[in-house]
Amino acid sequence: MDKPHIYIVAAEKSGDELGAKLVKALKKESGNAIKFSGIGGSALAAQGLRSAIDIAPLSILGLVEGLKVYPVIMERVRQACDSIMNSGADAVILIDSWGFMIRVAKALKKRGFTGKIIKYVAPQVWAMREGRSKILAKHVDHLLTIHSFDAPYFTKHGLAVDYVGNPVFDEDYSAGDGAALCKEYGVKSGAPVLALLFGSRLSEIERLATPFADTVEALRKAVPNLTIFSPVSDSIAEDVLAAASVDNRLQDVIFLGEDRKLDCFACASAALACSGTVTTQLASAGIPTVVAYKLSAVTYAIGKRIFKPDYVSIVNIAAEKELMPEFIQKDCTGANMAEVLTGYLNSPETSLTASTALLEQVQKMRQGSKAGGGGSSSERAARAILSVIS
Repeated sequence: MDKPHIYIVAAEKSGDELGAKLVKALKKESGNAIKFSGIGGSALAAQGLRSAIDIAPLSILGLVEGLKVYPVIMERVRQACDSIMNSGADAVILIDSWGFMIRVAKALKKRGFTGKIIKYVAPQVWAMREGRSKILAKHVDHLLTIHSFDAPYFTKHGLAVDYVGNPVFDEDYSAGDGAALCKEYGVKSGAPVLALLFGSRLSEIERLATPFADTVEALRKAVPNLTIFSPVSDSIAEDVLAAASVDNRLQDVIFLGEDRKLDCFACASAALACSGTVTTQLASAGIPTVVAYKLSAVTYAIGKRIFKPDYVSIVNIAAEKELMPEFIQKDCTGANMAEVLTGYLNSPETSLTASTALLEQVQKMRQGSKAGGGGSSSERAARAILSVIS
């Protein structure tokens, strides 16, 4: 009997990393008895999946930004469907990235794809646009969710759902070597360190570069001997360095490869981060964090009307209070963010209180994220997929 053939599709960096963990788990759970093809980035490539198309133009955020590149998105949808249909895959796994993946799913159904279409990570219908649950149920065969509360939104429309747990909580965030990193750059023991996280999309970097530079400028005056580390992924390194090169306030920031992120976490006294998965990672490491978030004016105006939660960070949403101060849109200024960060960096008591609250909340979320079956979330996802395709 031929090996089952699974096609993985990831359109953004976070999906690429999640896909790589899934492939590794599928290899383990199947005893390497699976053939893989895929679309993704460097993480999937490291697992042996050479991407059939370039995903770089798909890393976008916001309505206006999406409209600007809509022709490119639709061309990538066509290319993705061509590749999947020609591959003869038994199943396709569409990871996160609602806008792109639902178009791929619709196109595959229209073209008569006979394999299983599995969506990994549900759209956040609990936050906005609940109608997406019905649309997804119509165009995919199975859903793997990372939140325990997702299922009812989709099962009521007849979609089979497996809750596999949140992969963010699988990692050991205490594994970094902060002492070695500080020694490497001559940072004295006990000196204040800020972790600066720009985000994973070009639009995020473009909108946050100036507020981040304003914050850095203010912190330099308020916090003596401050060291700033900024771990960045290969996919955005060029854009981040370009932003730093035109603003001398960012030029003494120490930029690191993403492989040093946990080392950075291990020595950080506080963090300034673009809203996203990294804020949950920072909370898991107990790092007092200020969250920044900016969209185009049009996208923000629309989103404000339909977004249900009071916060943008998952940790704050789960806690139902602002454990990580959020500065959104017009409030995302250097003065606002530096004021809070100065408190963290100059007051051990303030920092400890914030860190303790984050760790306690993450522990609650980690307990709630434990799905049945044991192992990591990726291993549980792999077992669910193998069950579906068998």
